Amino acid sequence: MNEHTDNINNTEESVKKALDIMESPAEISDKQLQELLEDEECLQACRDIMDSSLFLQQKGGAELPDIEVELERFKKRKAASRMRSILWKTGIGIAAMIAILFGSYYFINTLTTPSVEPITVFTADTAPQHIILQKDNGEKIMLDEPVANNQIPNRATTAKSEKKELDYRQVISKTTQTHVLTVPRGESFKVVLCDGTEVWLNANSNFVYPTAFVGKERVVTLEGEAYFKVTKDPSRPFIVKTQTVQTRVLGTEFNIRSYSPEDTHVVLINGKVEVSNTQGGSYTRLYPGEDAHLQSDGNFVLTEVDLDSYVYWKDGYFYFDDVTLKDIMQSLGRWYNVNIEFRNKEAMGYKMHFVSDRSKELEHTISLLNRMKKVTVTLQGNTLTID
Repeated sequence: MNEHTDNINNTEESVKKALDIMESPAEISDKQLQELLEDEECLQACRDIMDSSLFLQQKGGAELPDIEVELERFKKRKAASRMRSILWKTGIGIAAMIAILFGSYYFINTLTTPSVEPITVFTADTAPQHIILQKDNGEKIMLDEPVANNQIPNRATTAKSEKKELDYRQVISKTTQTHVLTVPRGESFKVVLCDGTEVWLNANSNFVYPTAFVGKERVVTLEGEAYFKVTKDPSRPFIVKTQTVQTRVLGTEFNIRSYSPEDTHVVLINGKVEVSNTQGGSYTRLYPGEDAHLQSDGNFVLTEVDLDSYVYWKDGYFYFDDVTLKDIMQSLGRWYNVNIEFRNKEAMGYKMHFVSDRSKELEHTISLLNRMKKVTVTLQGNTLTID
């Protein structure tokens, strides 16, 4: 083997060693680094790479050589002079530089660019989901069949109640009791109060009411959402209290949603309603078709709305018109008891028209959403993800 061939082989071995090390800069050990510093050929290859990198940056993305072609050409010229091997080494240096540029960019970008974290807008409740009636003495009556032991209650395992209504018109008692009705996720329930007032409770709601009204006012308390059809009684106003709003009527139909202070709405279907905040604010009168949305400063913003959105849920339908996808998905999460995550932040603000049957399985609702081709909704385990 002649001197030219030895030089070529030595050059090839050194450059390959540099490539192996520099293609994975994050994995260089102290021993490998020391070997690199002691190898003049490797150091020269690195210098060539640096020079080539600067050259390419100045060229602003000029066309790069086909590395595989260049390597093949070199192998066919093994008998060439030392000068040719040096030129070839420079070509290999460019190849190494290209590989390292891409590899290093990916490595650095992975370390410095945070992964896109999904935005959770609703969290499933793993506690048992039952319709529960609690009496004054602390006794709790379960109004549905219990979930089997050791099962996590969710969209698939939550038992559906066969008893959908309580009627207090025939209740005869010498004393007035306060009852608390808890309606879980995935259920709705109707209560007929002692005066004949009908109350439809939506999923994830708590309702506190007396078994008989005494005094000059008929007062109940709500946490969640309910549709009221109040029996007229001019001498005794009907008052619904939530955490942030107080609604006063004589006899009318209206819907209250108060799952959180920032999501508090009173919508009048017909008749007259007056609303105020619980901080002592003055009453604001609503007219049919108006929505009173409580603001953080304690005032209300009144807007005209599509009443179907506030009526159809009690008839067993999801009905949304010009509603943000975030609000729609939160309603789905509340009904099916699933986690809701957005990977596409912009999609949270999309306003959509969407209708679906609440008695259908979650997969049916997902297919309807995906048919709209605005987002991609996927279900994995007990989590809905929106991309």
